[in-house]
Amino acid sequence: MRRWLLLSGSAQGDPIPKRASSRRQHRLLLPALLLVEVGVALADTAYATVSLSALLLIGPLAAAHWLTTRATALAAATALALALLLPAVEDTDLPHHLVRALIVATGGLWAFMTARTHARHHAELARMTRIAEWAMIPALPAELGGVGLAAHTRAATGEARIGGDLHDAVATPHGLRLIVGDVKGHGLDAAHLSASVLAAFRRTAATAPDLGALALDLDAHIAPGLGPEDFVTVLLAEFVPGGVLLVNCGHPAPIRVDNRLRALHAPQPCRPLGLSPQPYVWRVRLLPSDRLLLFTDGLTEARDRDGAELPFDERLHAALTQPTLEASLHEVLDLLRRHTAGAPGTDDLTVILAQPAPAPAAAPITEADRSLP
Repeated sequence: MRRWLLLSGSAQGDPIPKRASSRRQHRLLLPALLLVEVGVALADTAYATVSLSALLLIGPLAAAHWLTTRATALAAATALALALLLPAVEDTDLPHHLVRALIVATGGLWAFMTARTHARHHAELARMTRIAEWAMIPALPAELGGVGLAAHTRAATGEARIGGDLHDAVATPHGLRLIVGDVKGHGLDAAHLSASVLAAFRRTAATAPDLGALALDLDAHIAPGLGPEDFVTVLLAEFVPGGVLLVNCGHPAPIRVDNRLRALHAPQPCRPLGLSPQPYVWRVRLLPSDRLLLFTDGLTEARDRDGAELPFDERLHAALTQPTLEASLHEVLDLLRRHTAGAPGTDDLTVILAQPAPAPAAAPITEADRSLP
């Protein structure tokens, strides 16, 4: 997707590093809040004429808003401990300090209950979001239309499964038809557009006479709602006996996995949906022993610490030739995690492995069969 953004001159600043920076700031926030509490206690001791103990609640209140329930409890406990220690270093009357400690304890308890309520609401929202996500992008079955399948998808935001990537498969009279796509951008706008593409695919995949007509139907469906710089890259595949038909509208080329990795580049380029595509259908040999790797640029643009992309070498080939598709998918994702050293991805990621199921063996002919007319 980034390559098309650069070519169209509409590349925007990537928001993902900002999110990563925000996460790092949250990890540093708790120690900072605890230091603030200690500073308030020291200031309260130094200026005995002015009571600053109420400021100890800054820590738990801020933690309740930005951090976890556990972090809020720690901030509240630290504030209470400091409030209780103040009488040991001050000369004022003890009852006054106990009242101040009670105020800090009450405020800390309120912050803890607020954080727990937020956590419960967040968990419920996450559960409802997952239900909506699975309704929108259901998991592909292990086998559909005579083709074995294994798929993984992950949104760049990390908090959601839905992003700018899309995929689905439909068994049709022509054979299994599969779509993998990538919407420009991230977030809710991209998810809305990907949902629109999927809805159009599910409605027309079984009735379109060929993949070229299907691509044009998808383009016609989404074009009226697109902005001047919006587009969707898609790869359409139709599995037929001994091969697969492909249409590539600006999407990363799929990989055929046989005795090596072979990128299947389209004989003719085609623009993405939304940019007046002229789809071209071509056929590629695909034996039952071969596999087809389809993916979005979250795979090709995953970088290591030196900025290098994931190499399509013998290690990836070994990962893709495990005994089962699920094992291969697991190995590919593990290889990707090792390559990026566990760093969060900067783009949505979808990886799909497909393999034609072997034809069922013919039943042996018995003597009774031979006697039939």
